[in-house]
Amino acid sequence: MAKIYAVIGTKGGTGKTSTTVNLGSILADMGKSVLLIDTDFAQALSKYFNIPFPADAGLTQLITRADPAGCISQTGFPRLDIILNDDSLGDKGGPVLSFLRQSSSHMIYLSLALQKLADAYDYMFIDTQGASGLVQEAAILAADELISPVVPNYLDSTEFITGTVGLLRKLLPAPGMKTTIAGKPLAPCNVVINKMGRTRDAKNVVDHLRKEFDEAGDGLVRVLNTVIPDLAVYNKAAGASEAAHHFEPARPTYSPSAKETMVNLAYELQPRLTGTEPAWEV
Repeated sequence: MAKIYAVIGTKGGTGKTSTTVNLGSILADMGKSVLLIDTDFAQALSKYFNIPFPADAGLTQLITRADPAGCISQTGFPRLDIILNDDSLGDKGGPVLSFLRQSSSHMIYLSLALQKLADAYDYMFIDTQGASGLVQEAAILAADELISPVVPNYLDSTEFITGTVGLLRKLLPAPGMKTTIAGKPLAPCNVVINKMGRTRDAKNVVDHLRKEFDEAGDGLVRVLNTVIPDLAVYNKAAGASEAAHHFEPARPTYSPSAKETMVNLAYELQPRLTGTEPAWEV
């Protein structure tokens, strides 16, 4: 039975797509079957990989028909598949958003579609847009857990509390109910500090954010211990359409390598994987 993560946030530029790709690919290299789903109208995840032979269908069919058949493309990485965002109009009146606006029941179509793939994958990651909206709400309702990258600065932390936490509160089950309209509890949110600087000031900011998020998160969020450092390797890997841990399996300085960081993040999210080492062909 697949574990479904939605990578969310109501602000752009926090590293949702990078986190989706690098966490998904480290799990694939640990021998797990992984499916990535691009629901972001910017289509950054869809453009990350070189996919010469995309599937005939994609996100539009997945959501509007709750049907994943013919939607899955191959990334070129073993055990790592993707559903591309084929809605070229996106938030300008494309078929996905138009469909979700028609009926509140349409919000659970993504969840229903992914349930049909639950036995085919170990993990699924839904990449979302950097804004609140119906598509992101559908992704949250489909997820078992949420991951929200936050850049450690005042503006991003304020946006997380007012935007992302506010969105989660909006989707809480009705009073007296234990489940959302998707038939399961609201997914807990894991905050991962991303683009962490190497200064003492950056560490002080992170310590402050942990306390602030714990107080303002209403029990809906937890801040992970693993942080993703602000290193050029993540941008370089994206430019090469490569997983960051392939690009940097080791690092000669005191900063953790991309491999070490992503392994630690995978272990923290899935403790049962602790000790499983990733392996790939060079």
